[in-house]
Amino acid sequence: MATVSKERAGYGRLLLGVGLAVVLLGGLFLTLDVHAILGALSDADIGLVALAAVLSLLAQLCWSLTTTTILEGVDGSLPRRRIQLGYLSGTFGKQVLPFGNAGGSAILAYVIAEDLDRRFRDVFAAVTASELLVFVGSVGVAMIGLVSLLVSPYAGLSKPLILAVLTVSVLTLAVGGALLAYRIHVVGTVVERVAWLLRATIGRISVRVNRSLAPHRVRSGTDSFLTAFGTATGETRRLVVAATVAVLGWLAFSMALYVGLLAVGAPIPLGFALFLTPAAGVVTLLPTPGGLGSTEIGLTAAITVVVTSPPAVVAAGVIVFRLVTYWLVVAAGGLASLYLSATVWHALD
Repeated sequence: MATVSKERAGYGRLLLGVGLAVVLLGGLFLTLDVHAILGALSDADIGLVALAAVLSLLAQLCWSLTTTTILEGVDGSLPRRRIQLGYLSGTFGKQVLPFGNAGGSAILAYVIAEDLDRRFRDVFAAVTASELLVFVGSVGVAMIGLVSLLVSPYAGLSKPLILAVLTVSVLTLAVGGALLAYRIHVVGTVVERVAWLLRATIGRISVRVNRSLAPHRVRSGTDSFLTAFGTATGETRRLVVAATVAVLGWLAFSMALYVGLLAVGAPIPLGFALFLTPAAGVVTLLPTPGGLGSTEIGLTAAITVVVTSPPAVVAAGVIVFRLVTYWLVVAAGGLASLYLSATVWHALD
């Protein structure tokens, strides 16, 4: 009965997320000239659209290499191609599940650990480290974009605002890096205190939660995770390589937005694309699959405020961007999932 209830709750969340995405996308199209959007899409430069698609897939390749590089620090015998396929398959899960991006590390780790028959805790620690590097890469690329806008000001953007956002980004990166580098044990303390709080509240009405959050189990799990995390991040050269590839991934991903808008005749400053693409990741945390609907609205609104192009044309460019960075990635991830499933069944036969 508990399993059935969980499945129903899961389907309920999925339907809620999809329903919200449909409402948001419907609202976007209702507030804009649909014929103008379709016209801009039909007139889009096919070559530039294809280039945006290549850039999107290149970004996924770079981020999968970041994960592969860190995982090899834990176990050098792991097959690189399987890790990359597992990354694509896990990305498929992130993109189709509501709150998938919020639990991205766990989803990726689960898929890779199951496929390679490795302990989830070790893989999760390595994947968490790689996802942190990808996040740091996004902040770095956003900062490059902001610096570019400061050097070459754009009429639609306030210079003091750009400077303020850049300052906050630098401080966030510096403080976060210092905590990870010198105070990683603080994470364990925080986890233990949160677990104690949950056990003292929810644990009073749930025997399962009470047992799972027993102090010795939490401490053992935290110590094991931090040990695996330390192993995964213990080699400076490996971290530099993984971080560099992560930055290249964000540069390619941002260029996909720049090229997608260029394809429909709605150019934006390259620096703005470098900042906006990582910043748009915030709206993917909303309870829609892959930020579907919220990302389209957020990007269209932000770009329309800055450029002189008609909102419908901007929306068409954002749709091109989302076609190559969401739907194409979902398709690639789905194919990777099918391939991994087929090879597992073949091995069992």
